[in-house]
Amino acid sequence: MADASVIIVGGGIIGLSTAFEMAQRQSHAGITVLERNRVGSGTTSKATGGIRTQFSSETNVRLALLSRERFAHWQGIYGGNPRFVRIGYLFVTASERQAALLQAGAREQRRWGVEVSMLTPPELARTVPGMATGDLRVGTFTESDGMADPGAATAALESACRRAGVTLREGAEVQSVRIGTDGAATGVILKDGTPLSADRVVVACGPWTAPLLATIGLSVPIRPHHRQVYRTGPLPAWPPTIPLTVDLDTGLYCHSDGGAVVFGGGDRDTSPSFDDGARPSDVVRLGDALIKRWPRLGEAPITHTWAGLREMTPDDHGVVGELPDHPGLFVAAGFSGHGFMQAPAVGLIMAALATGSPSPVDASALHPGRFLRNEDRRDTAERYVF
Repeated sequence: MADASVIIVGGGIIGLSTAFEMAQRQSHAGITVLERNRVGSGTTSKATGGIRTQFSSETNVRLALLSRERFAHWQGIYGGNPRFVRIGYLFVTASERQAALLQAGAREQRRWGVEVSMLTPPELARTVPGMATGDLRVGTFTESDGMADPGAATAALESACRRAGVTLREGAEVQSVRIGTDGAATGVILKDGTPLSADRVVVACGPWTAPLLATIGLSVPIRPHHRQVYRTGPLPAWPPTIPLTVDLDTGLYCHSDGGAVVFGGGDRDTSPSFDDGARPSDVVRLGDALIKRWPRLGEAPITHTWAGLREMTPDDHGVVGELPDHPGLFVAAGFSGHGFMQAPAVGLIMAALATGSPSPVDASALHPGRFLRNEDRRDTAERYVF
């Protein structure tokens, strides 16, 4: 008899969402989540909490719309309060090329169900006081998007999983996946050598997914990249709430946090690394772009710096589904910085795939086989990246 019906490797928000939704579909839970540290202590704990529906990919839009709906009705679904607030999401550009991308993107997003508005420079100045808009060409704004608290959301999901009968094991680091002679997943082996058997295994350990899959000879291009966020001290007369605003030309983003400001971005091109330590000197890289777009931030003291990892894929789409030639082995990782905002939808999809139920979103574009088959994904890669 197997130790568990399903073993989920990774206790971040993706793993917890998957576990919760699977537990809703099974008459007896038999679901175990293995987390090498504490539940929610990995990349989820370093997320900034943005929830947006502006993407160039229909798949990403569908994931975001479904997830946003569940964030809005979180308490009735999971219990607890993720502190979701609809402060809006704004993309701006001074580039003719990027302006064309935003305009074309808005047309597609409306077709997919996103309520997005085009804003002129005068409208941008009214929407985001303190932002320099003289050089901007256009902005796209989604009023119903916003922010949630990753810590609060994860804590609520942890409690929901426990109530649903999910077993959460902390301090249980997985060394390798176990595969039978027919290629099917049969469980995992912990770092201390303990074997655990299962009918299905879900690998949802973010940046550590690729090294774990490599233990069975699979090469999936999910790479860890350093990301860093800054918080200023209070700024007198700074608006208490402005949209989460992204300058597509530099990748810089900014949003209010009470009377202070949180900002970051522009770090997509860092070399792959598992270094998640804070680098206070990195703010110099953002200096010119920051002061150009938000002149008043040049006088703001930085009071907090935190860093983490985001696991990137070549096309900026997650990797979700059953691995070819390995029945019962699933992966849910590689969300390229979108994992927190897409987690509720991913949990629903994973539960559907693992139980043979209809999926709420067509996830074929996320199938891991696209990389194992070396498909060229440049034409379908996500373009709203920063």
